[in-house]
Amino acid sequence: MAFLNFNAQSVAPQEQFECIPAGVYTAYISESEIVATKSGSGQMLKLNWRIADGPMKGRIVFDRINIVNANPKAEEIGQRQLSTLCHAVGVLQLTDTQQLHGVNCQIRVTVRKDDSGQYGDQNEVKDYRAIAGAAAPGQAAPANTSLPGVPTGFTPAPATAKHAGAVPPWAANKAA
Repeated sequence: MAFLNFNAQSVAPQEQFECIPAGVYTAYISESEIVATKSGSGQMLKLNWRIADGPMKGRIVFDRINIVNANPKAEEIGQRQLSTLCHAVGVLQLTDTQQLHGVNCQIRVTVRKDDSGQYGDQNEVKDYRAIAGAAAPGQAAPANTSLPGVPTGFTPAPATAKHAGAVPPWAANKAA
């Protein structure tokens, strides 16, 4: 038996975690970290997105981008996601994840259902876009391109070509 001297009336109970509704949100990265993948053979970029306005203001959405992986297709998908994010925040030469912090952009959030019932539903960030008319540090304001079915201010990131032989700084230590 262990004895405690704890008064539950003096501490607010932990709030129940609930997903935010699927939708497009203005948000910024408040925390980032590069960590090993579960298998230990790759790296992923973990991001905490903080919703910047509206009824969900202040809520955090977690995101992961697979940046180094033994599977070339998985690595390519992750690097394309990172490129889309970099274009959305106006950081085209990424050398430190801190460069991504604090820049508002729009993120498209979905809710992934767990059909097994073992886990609760989870939010997933599916896309990143610059905010029309908002300039990222050191960048010109993006063009306002209006597309059918896309919310006002949701600007597509420019397409990029894969640079043959170019190795981004965060992948330089990857085993050949």
